[in-house]
Amino acid sequence: MPLFVRRQKPGPLKPKANPYPSRFYRWRNSLCVTFVFILIVGGGLRFYKPFADTVEEGLFEGTAWIQGVFIRPFYETRDVLKDTYVFMHLKEDHAQLKQENEKLRLQVQALLPLQAENAALKKNLKVAEFETHGHLSTRVLASPYDGIHHFFLIGAGRKDGLQKDQAVIAFEGVVGRLEKVGQHISRVLLLTDSSSRIPVKTLDSDQKAILAGEGTFFPTLVYVNDTHKVHVGEKVVTTGVGGIFPPGLPVGIVDEIVNGKIKIRPYVPLQSLEWAFVLRALPEGFVDEFNRIVEGE
Repeated sequence: MPLFVRRQKPGPLKPKANPYPSRFYRWRNSLCVTFVFILIVGGGLRFYKPFADTVEEGLFEGTAWIQGVFIRPFYETRDVLKDTYVFMHLKEDHAQLKQENEKLRLQVQALLPLQAENAALKKNLKVAEFETHGHLSTRVLASPYDGIHHFFLIGAGRKDGLQKDQAVIAFEGVVGRLEKVGQHISRVLLLTDSSSRIPVKTLDSDQKAILAGEGTFFPTLVYVNDTHKVHVGEKVVTTGVGGIFPPGLPVGIVDEIVNGKIKIRPYVPLQSLEWAFVLRALPEGFVDEFNRIVEGE
């Protein structure tokens, strides 16, 4: 038996396969598969348009549905908060409406005797019980202010029976008069234009005057008998002098008085007006003929 045994050097260690692959290798495989799938789908979308349109429509509808699902709670919350706000102020609105209703009831009670008295006076004076003016409703086609003149155009003309200098009004009051009349379109001169003159009077102080436009949105009163009797907040109406505007049409309210110059704020919102009415006088003898027919003569 040998005394010394030669020791052999160990060989290199052979690497063993990792039974647990790293996360990088797993992601690499997933990325490769995803990239190949994208190439296939992209190629299909590129070369087959009907399929591309179908997919695009599906994605759009899906996105819209998802947005609707997420946004709907916010809309519901907003509606609930809005209803809560309305409910909180409902009691206050009810009290205000009740108070206004009481005021209107008192006004009606005060007007009923006046109505009966007016009917009796008309009967004694043999006044016709209807207006002597017809009207034509028309739409405003242009802005009422061009920087220099105050006017607008309406979609009616001679074909509708309009004539120059006919009065133009709105629900709130006087607007102006017809300055130019075409076949299908007419031009309305507003009461704020520098060439507009309208006979008017104040209701409280009963001061007759001329409403003169100055090219601004606030016409003035000229030729007033006594300016000291006119006060701020007083209503101004037409007098009927001149035959263009019937008497009693509301014009505006006294806005301010500076150094004897009385400025009037018109009732009609000229900058936002969309519809206007042209007054047309009924034919001469219409009232008498109507009365004869009614009375059976």
